[in-house]
Amino acid sequence: MTHDRPFLGETTDRDQAFPDISSLELTVVQDPYGYYAGQASQRESRFTKATIPRRLACANPRCQQGGLDLQQIQFWSPGKHTWDCHGHEGTPTGRHKGAPCNNSFELMLTIQRCT
Repeated sequence: MTHDRPFLGETTDRDQAFPDISSLELTVVQDPYGYYAGQASQRESRFTKATIPRRLACANPRCQQGGLDLQQIQFWSPGKHTWDCHGHEGTPTGRHKGAPCNNSFELMLTIQRCT
């Protein structure tokens, strides 16, 4: 997935995409047990309002249609969140949905809203 795909289908300007958020810090740790990414540095990502992508790809190399959609972050409350990957591992020929992806995303979110 491309990282410059517009937020809400309209803009790549984060101030326009998140008008009620003055600043945010997001730490995402995926694959907490190291099944798909060998090193801890490959599993952790840090973002601010200026660097947040619309979508974060799943670390499972067999995962299809998975990952984490970050455009809805404006509706989340600050704190710790856990999301499961909703992708699937497909089949060798790619014709059928395979087993569900077992990856998960642990997020720590700090948001300061505009007053």
